[in-house]
Amino acid sequence: MTIYLRHKPITHVVFATLLLAGTYATAQNNPSTPQKPALDAFHAGSWEQTIGYSQAVRSGNILYISGTVGANAKGEPADLDSQMKKAYEGIQKTLAHYHTDFSHIVMERIYTTDIDALIRSQETRKQFYGQSAPAATWVEVNRLYSPGDKIEIEVQVALND
Repeated sequence: MTIYLRHKPITHVVFATLLLAGTYATAQNNPSTPQKPALDAFHAGSWEQTIGYSQAVRSGNILYISGTVGANAKGEPADLDSQMKKAYEGIQKTLAHYHTDFSHIVMERIYTTDIDALIRSQETRKQFYGQSAPAATWVEVNRLYSPGDKIEIEVQVALND
């Protein structure tokens, strides 16, 4: 069978593409068709809009929490362990906003300017995670966004609806 479009034959591939495009357009206009979930952004402060990021973004049942540091603009506190505590406390506030906790974190990435200090701070880390053990990546870097930052922690969270 040959199909003609404006008196010109079209191939099976072109016909399939047209058929799929029509099906997609119909689904988009059908209110019963499941739609892609909207992104839900959470901001911890006005500086995020200035820089151009969100503290967290929820897409469906996954929550992405941006890299969180524990130092203020003056680089205080100066030690990594104290900065780690403050960073986890910031993450904890974001988790609370979404009615969840550290037990739902499935992936953690830590960037640090001192991997040896991070290794020594594992007990501090465990205070927040308890018995949970998310997948994790820990990387030493030359520098973080602000010169006084020694650690930045980002996580992905599996949410229950």
